[in-house]
Amino acid sequence: MSIPSPRPVTSWHGAEPDRSTAERQVLVQWCIDIADRLQEREPALAARLQRGLAAVGVNARRPDGEPFDGTLFDAVGCESTCRAEKDRTVARTHLVGYTDGDTVLRRPEVVVYRLEAVDGVR
Repeated sequence: MSIPSPRPVTSWHGAEPDRSTAERQVLVQWCIDIADRLQEREPALAARLQRGLAAVGVNARRPDGEPFDGTLFDAVGCESTCRAEKDRTVARTHLVGYTDGDTVLRRPEVVVYRLEAVDGVR
């Protein structure tokens, strides 16, 4: 069974990267890929890898409980709620997002609460 390579990054900051920057980008993408794969079976190990990434400026983004913002997050599902204060907030993060300084490497994929209709009225 072959493990697919993470998607290559040609440029994070608008310019063609030098060799050390390009190598860092590849290493970061591999670490993100491995953290994703560990999340289900070994969450403590995934968290440790994410702490290591954070130590070099690559931060995981889990917007659970935040208001949904379509410019920052990708909605991949909805979950009903009867609590109005939860309407259009992030119920949970499906896939963790990552930033490297001010550069978004991957937007979080989230499930969003939607207010359940009561007697056909929302």
